[in-house]
Amino acid sequence: MSLSSSQIESLKQKLDALKLRIQRDLRQHNPATHSLAAEAGDSATGDTLNHEAMSQYLHQHAEWEALQRAQARLSENIADVCKECGANIPYARLDVEPTAERCMPCQTALEADDKRLHLHTHSSM
Repeated sequence: MSLSSSQIESLKQKLDALKLRIQRDLRQHNPATHSLAAEAGDSATGDTLNHEAMSQYLHQHAEWEALQRAQARLSENIADVCKECGANIPYARLDVEPTAERCMPCQTALEADDKRLHLHTHSSM
């Protein structure tokens, strides 16, 4: 790992701040809380609230999992190693996106594949 001790400390602080935000957001978007509130109103509004709450909750849960992986990678001294190709992930990328697991070429390729899959699935319906 080629990160300096100050870069590692900076990433730890960013991940700690992200952890606090995600924990707060998970509590705020907990579908169980929204289900109880929705029961008091009409069912269409309740269904919409439940769907939005679940969507937000799932997004936050995915962020939580990415955070956990980033903290593990940092503790294993591999935070700046691309999980796809093993290339170095520049600190500038990690500074902006501390949960990044891939170098930019691998991330770009993954997103292009996801886009192609999304277009293919929706065009075949």
